[in-house]
Amino acid sequence: DKCIAGIPGIPGTPGQHGPVGRDGKEGPPGQKGEKGAQGPSGERGPSGLPGKAGPPGQIGLPSLPGFGGSHQKLFAFHVGLQGNSPPSNTPIKFTKVFYNDQNVYNINTGKFTAPVSGIYFFTYEITVYNDNVWVTLRKNDNIIQYTYFVYYQKTSHTSGSSLLNLRKGDEIWLQVHDNANGLYSDSDDDTTFTGFLL
Repeated sequence: DKCIAGIPGIPGTPGQHGPVGRDGKEGPPGQKGEKGAQGPSGERGPSGLPGKAGPPGQIGLPSLPGFGGSHQKLFAFHVGLQGNSPPSNTPIKFTKVFYNDQNVYNINTGKFTAPVSGIYFFTYEITVYNDNVWVTLRKNDNIIQYTYFVYYQKTSHTSGSSLLNLRKGDEIWLQVHDNANGLYSDSDDDTTFTGFLL
């Protein structure tokens, strides 16, 4: 005989939660996310302590002496010989003037007169022809130095220079010594005398 099924009963109340299970294994890393927007600038921090001093730099080159400033005036001359074989025992008169704006060299006496006290530089370039050359650079009748050159049957050149500490009024000139007056000049050759205040 078949039994007749009865009506289902009412569901019972849920049971209590069981204990928490153990952590599972770590999963694989995810993909790198996109860069976020730049945040606002932070406030400026306090100044740090001064750093250590660096090594000293190289010493610079000395500058050249200036001319014509407010503390120093230019005094200079550059003159040349006209003619040949100037006489000895007297100042050589250089009458061809290249520069003598302050008139510190006297073409009539052949002498330079120091307008102020200071350090002066003098130089001379001599064309030698037809005789030996022997000249002296003189200061107030005292011989400062000699320049001697032997003539070798052709036009040659010799020169000299000197650095002198002069007082105002001191006189400087060139002079032929012992009749060795082979100094020469023409349209193609010059014999010159130059000086200036440093």
